[in-house]
Amino acid sequence: MENHPHLVHIYRQLSTTNTMPDNLFTTPTRRFHLTRRGKILQTTTERYLRDDLGYGTLLLPSKKPNATIAGDVTELVPITIDTVDMLCRVTNGGGTLVVVDTNVLLHHMDVLEYIRERDGDNHHEGGDDDEEAIHSIAAAVVIPQTALEECRNRSLVMYRRVTDLIRSSSTGGKRKRSFIVFADLHHVDTQHCGADDEESKKEEEEVRKINDENDARIRKVAYYYGKALYNYQRGRTYNSHSDEDNRNIEVVFLSDDAQSRQLAIQEQPQQHNNNKKGLYYTPRSMREHVTLLQKQDPTLNLLDMVAQFHIPPAAQRIEYYPPHIDSAALSLGLKTNRYHQGVFRSDRDSYSSGYVTVRRGQERVAVLIRGGRNVNRAVDGDIVAIELFAVEEWLASADGQQSPPPQQQQQQSAKATKEEHAGIAPETAEPTLKDMDNINEELPDETGTLRRPTAKVVGIIRRNFHKNYCGSLVSVDHATTSDDAHPHDIIAAKHECEHADGITSTVVFFSIDSRIPPILLRTTQRERLLGMRILVSMDSWPSDSEWPLGHYVKTLGMVGTKDTETEVLLQEFRIPCEPFPAKVLACLPPPDYKIELEPGRVDLRHLPILSIDPPGCKDIDDALHCIELDNGNWQVGVHIADVTHYVEAGSAIDLEAANRSTSTYLVNKRLDMLPSLLTTDLCSLKGNVDRFAFSVLWEVTPEADIVDVEFKKSIIHSIAALTYQQAQSLIDKPEKQCQNDIQAGAVKRLASLARKFRSRRIKAGALTLASPEVKFVLDSESLNPTDVQAYTLYEANAVVEEFMLLANVTVAKKILRHYPTLSILRRHPAPNRSMFDSLIQKAKTRGISICIDDSKKLADSLDAAGKSLASDPYLDQLLRILSTRCMSPAQYFCSGEYQAKDWHHYGLAAPVYTHFTSPIRRYADVCVHRLLAAAIGVAPLPVFLSSKSYLHDLAANMNRRHRAAQLAGRASVQLHTLIFFSGEDDGGEGGGIKEEDAYVLDVETAENTEPSFTVMVPRYGIEGRVRLSHLATEDPCLVRDPVNFRLSYKDEKSGKVLASVAVFDKVRVKIWVKSSRDHRELVVDLIEPVRLAKPDVVSASKSKTKKQKTKK
Repeated sequence: MENHPHLVHIYRQLSTTNTMPDNLFTTPTRRFHLTRRGKILQTTTERYLRDDLGYGTLLLPSKKPNATIAGDVTELVPITIDTVDMLCRVTNGGGTLVVVDTNVLLHHMDVLEYIRERDGDNHHEGGDDDEEAIHSIAAAVVIPQTALEECRNRSLVMYRRVTDLIRSSSTGGKRKRSFIVFADLHHVDTQHCGADDEESKKEEEEVRKINDENDARIRKVAYYYGKALYNYQRGRTYNSHSDEDNRNIEVVFLSDDAQSRQLAIQEQPQQHNNNKKGLYYTPRSMREHVTLLQKQDPTLNLLDMVAQFHIPPAAQRIEYYPPHIDSAALSLGLKTNRYHQGVFRSDRDSYSSGYVTVRRGQERVAVLIRGGRNVNRAVDGDIVAIELFAVEEWLASADGQQSPPPQQQQQQSAKATKEEHAGIAPETAEPTLKDMDNINEELPDETGTLRRPTAKVVGIIRRNFHKNYCGSLVSVDHATTSDDAHPHDIIAAKHECEHADGITSTVVFFSIDSRIPPILLRTTQRERLLGMRILVSMDSWPSDSEWPLGHYVKTLGMVGTKDTETEVLLQEFRIPCEPFPAKVLACLPPPDYKIELEPGRVDLRHLPILSIDPPGCKDIDDALHCIELDNGNWQVGVHIADVTHYVEAGSAIDLEAANRSTSTYLVNKRLDMLPSLLTTDLCSLKGNVDRFAFSVLWEVTPEADIVDVEFKKSIIHSIAALTYQQAQSLIDKPEKQCQNDIQAGAVKRLASLARKFRSRRIKAGALTLASPEVKFVLDSESLNPTDVQAYTLYEANAVVEEFMLLANVTVAKKILRHYPTLSILRRHPAPNRSMFDSLIQKAKTRGISICIDDSKKLADSLDAAGKSLASDPYLDQLLRILSTRCMSPAQYFCSGEYQAKDWHHYGLAAPVYTHFTSPIRRYADVCVHRLLAAAIGVAPLPVFLSSKSYLHDLAANMNRRHRAAQLAGRASVQLHTLIFFSGEDDGGEGGGIKEEDAYVLDVETAENTEPSFTVMVPRYGIEGRVRLSHLATEDPCLVRDPVNFRLSYKDEKSGKVLASVAVFDKVRVKIWVKSSRDHRELVVDLIEPVRLAKPDVVSASKSKTKKQKTKK
């Protein structure tokens, strides 16, 4: 009811009387249903009708706003439009009043949200009106209750947009647009008088009848408004001679249903109206209405936003895809298990293949969908019905196949690497479905052989198009159909065309998300949109269109600019970046809130607690202490921000945090999971202030043997917020100078324990891995990168890490004892041998043996390799970076979904592990805090954390969000890397072309492929492919050695090897940025060995060196 203010208004009136008022009527509706057992059931529905509901409900701001910590919040009050005169004032005395049907709400919200400013043609969606903004669709928009409820039943996303638009249009200063909600379901004048004796119709006819009744009721709403305004305006014409008083208000019924528009004309009595067509109201499609508006004002550009459902007429129709099964056959097939229902998920790098998860008993199985016709117009996120292929057509198990030899592996990868560009090196392998969501990818056939099931999409149950897709247009001006043309050019050349109206043209939009197919747009501003990043909405995908149809939403900015591309990457990875809504901010404490000791908390403010974090850290999750006890042992405490004290389970702020799941860190900004009042103030364990915490307290011996452990809700007072460098200086401080230094003594004791804990973990098999991380130095004003530096790691970093690991393991054991099937844990699966095969073979070329039987043997083999590579310390780090990349990332899961043996964390060599120490920025930690609080009896376990299905979905969302945040952060680094190497051309103050040392990671030795190799540049954390395009593919002097991963170039006459490149070799490269049509890419060229490098690159390098020497 809170989303229907008109109903709230009605129900308030009804609640004031115990008797049926004179203006209240009831109308019964009887229907008969045949059950499966053959019984006939009668259902009677009574609807209350009123004759005093006027002309709808309008939301108006109250005069006295409510004061909250988020600022003044204006309450919206529903007001009934009682008279036609009041209705005319709402429409400013003239213009157009439109009545919309359900399809308009579902498909044309971008048009309804459109606002144009008087001083230009810029626009934005939603938002508050200001004095200069005008609504370009109509003076007033009537939203019938029928349409609103149908919209809610069919798409909650669009329903929320509608209700948000109604609310947002009701705030601000002078009203420039009005949205009226009309209770047609309860209005006596807008009831559909259909026949009541059709109970014997079939079920599908009943559904059709209901839809027809809804359409008819919405047309009655348009008729009701049209007749009332016509009679009112005719009366005013007789009594006034002023042109101002005689302005007509046109009533328009907007619908994309051609049959409904035709019925609208037939149902209207035409003898009493002075309309040009003799109608009380005019039915129009949205495109017809917008076309009329655009003829009146060509600057609107509204035609671009009109949804498309059909491609323009052509001489010859081509059915690109098989038709979808109708709903009745689909329903029957799902009941009989001929078809299966699930969500289609595209592969990360392709829109023409993906999978659908279906249930097989208690198991979840991923069914492969491969090829455009089998995907059959399904888009990532759609709920689809699939039909399984025969078992003979299922794919053989990937694990059951032997790994191909190196030559064949490289041949298979040759095509993939052709389009590969330089960029930021990945840290881990892509997680599998089994790792992420506990979904099986294989099933046994009749012989017991594991196979991957395959299927085809036969129907779309519900479209779940994402709100907006981000990308850019590819113009036919640049397109070509030559053999080496980019696929985007070929598609653009085929589909771009001008329309007969002379105004619009079809262009092709390509999303930066490779899971989304090209989208055909109909636009009036083709030239203006070229070279821009734009947002597009997908409307439909008919079978006679090769690609889906969509419409333009808005322009983000020019391709390549930092702010634009940052917004693009947030859209690409679907990172929630909207401001926190008022209902979330309303959950925050009041402005006069003070932190004071409360019952149930232990007071630890007397302890010398301190935090150790990077410089400038504002969201301090954790703090530590270590004191000597009277018995000679030490007490160690890990204190974590008590976020759950402020985030009540099930509240608006909790639901928002669960959706976001994690904070996202970009190079130039941070997107928090929680409002800043919590992240940087109340929950941040800053120095010299009281804060609530969740504390883990150990009693340990000086030799790091744990004697006891306690878990307490506490209040603490941190005595210092140290940086890693400051903590390191305390660790290095001589003992003689630390006798009376509380901070130094605590940090030294912590460091001593951390060394012993770490030594034990390493002996148990914990891995010491590495990543190619770097950090940017940003200009203080422009925030453009001026330098790139490697992260400096101190022993203090390891100290903090060691105690966070200890706390996470300790808490994991505690919650598992109390909730063995409901605990949120984190697992790291052991790597598949096939993932390590390539690295093992490459390491052998340097005489290095890598064993991965278990984490202990892998750790030992990496340590042994480090000793043999002592002449070049970076090779040891590089080997650890490549080992990390052979593993899947760790994943969250519910303990009840896996057997205990599968809880193991491979990298940490820990039987159980969880996340407890960062609740400010990770929702998993929030859940673990609640589990721990329930385990120690200080708070009840929230009901939803007792549901395994809920925990599965929660863990799956946390895994997706966590992965998306990692990829977004990596993309941000990639963007700033491009800006840095672009130099002065794009504001990169310290950038430009650079020459650096690099190490060879892989060599392309397959026959008939372009000679090339992949390198890692340690200075910048960049990985890229170096192409030797100046060497012919069939050059007889080029020697390929796939066994030793080597490329050599020999003298044509003597046969002597002049130069060679092999895996793990150090080379010299040039890094620069190449700009093309609508994007930029990082290019890595070889400088040394000179005999393999391009002559022009070597020449340019020598010239640059001479200039630098001359300057010196």
